[in-house]
Amino acid sequence: MKIGILGSGQLGWMIILEGRRLGHRFLVMDSAKGPASEIADKSYSNESYREFLRECDVVTYEFENIPMEILEAASDEGKLLPSIDAIRIKKKRSTEKDYLAGKGFRVAPYHVCGTFDEALDRAASFGDAVIKTSSEGYDGKGQFRVRHGQYTGERPVDQEFVVEKFVPFDYEASVIVSRDITGTTYCYRPSLNFNYAGKLRYSYSPLRGRKMEEIALRLVKELDYVGTMGIEFFRDGADYMINEIAPRVHNTGHHTLRGFSVSQFEQHVLAVTGSEIIKPEQFVPSGVVNIIGNWPDNEAEKRIISMGGTTIYNYFKQARKGRKLGHVNVCSLSFSALSEKIRETDRILYGNKADLFF
Repeated sequence: MKIGILGSGQLGWMIILEGRRLGHRFLVMDSAKGPASEIADKSYSNESYREFLRECDVVTYEFENIPMEILEAASDEGKLLPSIDAIRIKKKRSTEKDYLAGKGFRVAPYHVCGTFDEALDRAASFGDAVIKTSSEGYDGKGQFRVRHGQYTGERPVDQEFVVEKFVPFDYEASVIVSRDITGTTYCYRPSLNFNYAGKLRYSYSPLRGRKMEEIALRLVKELDYVGTMGIEFFRDGADYMINEIAPRVHNTGHHTLRGFSVSQFEQHVLAVTGSEIIKPEQFVPSGVVNIIGNWPDNEAEKRIISMGGTTIYNYFKQARKGRKLGHVNVCSLSFSALSEKIRETDRILYGNKADLFF
């Protein structure tokens, strides 16, 4: 099939690399010309979306910030998977929170505000809170922390904000879940996530969390979702709450490229092309360490590779502080050995100077 991908970043790049093994061709639409454009069979600018849609048998997306006009056109032609409902919910944090809360999923207490002053007042009522721009915030961007009702940072331009009560949580975790057109649904084993400056630094799998998997299964059924989805959770006490959803393949699922019988990317391609998805089996404990801000030199690369069970992925992006440039997949025969390899990889990449990279 000719599979169209809206967006040309590293997620699309990995979808293409995995999907080509299944015999498909890939067309990419994105005026930014990211890494997926470099390996696609053909690439298009956003202005050429009508031609792009005519050429594609099915259209999927690898990030959310896509003009609604293009998404609606793909949906009207019956080619968009996952459906427009899933990405419409994700377009704004307020819509996402309202949907999840309305369906009975547990989320942090929140308010939707129209100005930053109103958001500050609401945050003060929570004490500790996070103010988030409702649109186009990701990887820690568009977030403003309020501590004990006080905020001393820069003031953003007035727009819609979501104010979330800060919930002291035990840890962050995520589940990758896939569902095909027949309703068959499988979860990957959950991963334990460690963030820095709002970005994923590294994660480990497997993590026990049957309750998270049950929530994920219920959510994709509610949405009649087709494709792969990432869901981030907070564990507080004995329960879980959803932090956010990603209606696409997800950074915390990159380790499935090496640790599982089927990767999240291959699973996504199977689902959106109408094929049956595969029950994922975890061969060994696995995880991912993100390469952010600067690419490691040759000596650092050699040290990482020499540990064994490590695979470096380069997204071929221009280096700048805070930018995801690649990742390292790490596998080992035991969880303790995996943890040590991940920590050592992190030390090689960042030492004690993570602020210079994130």
